[in-house]
Order: sequence, then C-alpha cells, then structure tokens
Amino acid sequence: MERPGDREAPVTCLEISVSTGKADELFGKGWFANHPAHSPHDESWLTFAHEGPAREIPDRIWVRHPTRAPEGRCVFEQAVDGATLAVGHERWMFHDLGAVVCAYGESEAGPRGLYTVHPDGRAARLVSEGERYWHCDISRDGRWAVVDTTGPHDAPGRGWQNAGQVSDIVLVDVATGARTPLARTAADRHPRHPHPVFTPDGTAVLHNHGDPSTGEVAVARVPVPRAVS
Repeated sequence: MERPGDREAPVTCLEISVSTGKADELFGKGWFANHPAHSPHDESWLTFAHEGPAREIPDRIWVRHPTRAPEGRCVFEQAVDGATLAVGHERWMFHDLGAVVCAYGESEAGPRGLYTVHPDGRAARLVSEGERYWHCDISRDGRWAVVDTTGPHDAPGRGWQNAGQVSDIVLVDVATGARTPLARTAADRHPRHPHPVFTPDGTAVLHNHGDPSTGEVAVARVPVPRAVS
C-alpha cells in the first residue's frame, strides 16, 4: 500500500514483481487500507484491511480479485442488531479460501470470539465464543486455531476488564470449538503481547513471552496436543 504520511489520505495498492521490480497499480481507496497480502490458499485473491480503531471501523476485512472484486469488497458483516462487532487480527488460511478473525471483548455486539470468514459467499461462522480473544492463527491443515487473551481466559469481565497484564495461550479445535489452555504469559498493550503462531508443521505454537515492565520479549515453544492413534 502506498500513501502520504497523513492517515486520512487516499491509499494506492501496488503489486510489485519480485523478479523485475515492476510495480502495477491495482486499485485505490479513500481510507487507510493496510495489511495487504495474497491469500496463501489462492494467490489470485488479495487480502487487506480497513485500518483504524476497532470500535469505529464497521468493515475491517476486505478482499480484491481481478475479476470477481476488482475494486475490492468487505467480506464480514460486522453490524448485529444495531451494534457493531469490533474485529481484527485476521489470519488467512492455507487449507481453504478464508480467514480466522477475533471479535474483541470490547465489541458492543455479540457473540464475541473467534470466527471464520470467507470471500466466496459462505457465511461467517462462530468457531469459539470468548470474551477476551485478542490475536489468532490457524494451523496449515485447518484442524487447530490458537488465540491469546486480554487477561486470564477464565477471569470475570471481558476485553481489558480485570486483565492484570496476563494473557493465556489457548488452543481451539476448529471443528468443535473445544478449547485447551496451553500457557500463561505476561502481556500489555502493543507491542508487548503474545501474538501466537503455529510452526509450519503444526506441532507447536510460538508466542512472545516477556515482562511488560521491561519491554523484553522472548519466544517460547509450546507443545500442541496431538491425537493418539
């Protein structure tokens, strides 16, 4: 994405050839479009986000396709009964055309938690309801998702209420929504947060693990429960 320094300025999306360095303009937006990436499942789909404060953005998750959506379109309806789901930190899937995304605990609307969304007409699905989900990732085979939380996952309240600079790393079975706590770590506002991700083979989860009071961040390896044959 190319834009002037002003966050309110129009944004132009450029596609750059790695081999030649040639840049082609794909489309433009009059708002802060950000986080461009090709879908790892189908690279003809470009994914991007309407950036900004989560509670103020009603159309966070966008895609662009050269023929099916040349100017881009939003793929998650966040309005629910006159209120809005505040969503973000979408992670696009390898095994399917779609993404997992967190609906934050600070959302006015509900249900809050982990959703799957798709650009091909399939409805969004609530995978796991939760009042504190923050960042997410999905294994390459689509079996597992992982989230971190704003505060202990079982603490009363939602969002940042009673958070106490604590975050839990929680494994989610995508098919059933069943949750398995993997680890507890320290957490604070950006950039000191766990942000868990799967290793490419799906056998472990990596997350930042540090003391928010010092700003030190490390990476911890966490084993993922595997089915026993």
